[in-house]
Amino acid sequence: MIQPSWKKLLIEGWWFIIAAVIGLAVGFVIGDFAASPKTETVLAPASAQKEAGAAEGGSQPAEAEAESGGAATEETAQLEGGAEVFASNGCGSCHAFAAAKSTGEIGPNLNEFLAPDDDKAGIEEMIVSPNSEIAEGFEPNVMPQTYGQSLSKGELDELVQFLIDNSPAGGTKPEGPGGEENDAGGPSN
Repeated sequence: MIQPSWKKLLIEGWWFIIAAVIGLAVGFVIGDFAASPKTETVLAPASAQKEAGAAEGGSQPAEAEAESGGAATEETAQLEGGAEVFASNGCGSCHAFAAAKSTGEIGPNLNEFLAPDDDKAGIEEMIVSPNSEIAEGFEPNVMPQTYGQSLSKGELDELVQFLIDNSPAGGTKPEGPGGEENDAGGPSN
């Protein structure tokens, strides 16, 4: 009589171990699926970037330093402000943009989407009223509709200028990969 109970106990023990291993595996899979797929872009302040450049042997050009008295020029400050607005509002989690080192894939790649015929007014419209024109292959109502209220006029101006200065927008730089025929297109004004 002792043998059947040991046998039963051994079988139940193995079932318990198998169930525990399966439960652990399922827990890891669910935990992986629940993890956020978003990547956050964090930009270092200009002072930290200068220190890193100096540590690597680089420095600010003497002309720019003399011109600005050792401080950042107004244009550089505007770019830093625009980059900070881009990062702090999570733009990089949805949009790929080389200047911000972001790789988001939910929205259009801004390196390719912004075209030379996109001016300041057109880009501002894309930000504050994103459903006014939807990029081919993307759905409406994905980009928040609240940037017109949540960004100050100064922040919006800095963001728009950052996008223009670092993309084909504004007509002063080469177009995205492949030229105009591969332009995903922004609003034409």
